[in-house]
Amino acid sequence: MGLPRLPEPFHRVYSPPEAPKAKTRRPVMAGAVATVFAAMALAAAGIFAFGGAGARPKEAPAATPPAATRSRVPDAPRLTQPVTQPPVFASIPNACDVLPADTVRRLVPTATPTVDTMGAETASVCKYSLAQGGRYRAVQVDARAFLPRYMHDEATSMTIWSYEAQWRQAQKDLTPDTTSLRRIGGLGDAAFERYWIDRDVHVAVGEATVRYRNVVLRTQYTEEQPAAGDRAASEHRCLANAIAAARAGLPSFH
Repeated sequence: MGLPRLPEPFHRVYSPPEAPKAKTRRPVMAGAVATVFAAMALAAAGIFAFGGAGARPKEAPAATPPAATRSRVPDAPRLTQPVTQPPVFASIPNACDVLPADTVRRLVPTATPTVDTMGAETASVCKYSLAQGGRYRAVQVDARAFLPRYMHDEATSMTIWSYEAQWRQAQKDLTPDTTSLRRIGGLGDAAFERYWIDRDVHVAVGEATVRYRNVVLRTQYTEEQPAAGDRAASEHRCLANAIAAARAGLPSFH
């Protein structure tokens, strides 16, 4: 006996399956595909929103750290605002025309002081002195400038260099007889003072060196060498008179 014959039609093993009928399969597949695409869209939107929200808090400190903000703020004016130099003097007076007459008479109390002078356009020296017995008084003015007609834009910088060179030289010249050498304020653009005793000629000297724009002005007040117990008073008097002479002479530069 054999197997019963199946009713026609029937599928052979080598025949492809028939396509699903429209009424039973297509709506199910369409709904499934739509569901998959909707899920993918929601997942993508969730990933985008999550990634964006998660990245911003981490990137904010790196973009504007407090230290970087503090370092950039002071730099802005230097990049946008040029540094301007103060105006310089085109010429300077002769050293004998720097001090007012009443200042000379107060420091060198005589109507006819001895005057020694020398100099040229850019540098000159003038000394007023009085010698009577053991009494000696003198005030000396040393004025020099770096004029723009010769130095052009370097007039101010060369003046600064010259002034600082004098300061360094004064430091090298320190001796036991130099009891004061210090920078002082309130006089020109920069200034320093010093006091010393010159035992070779038996005098005490107070000196003020001032930088003012493109001018270096040095004034010295000199009197006889003090006794050992009078040195402090001599130092105070000589420095005060040298600074007073410098202060009185600065207005002549204009």
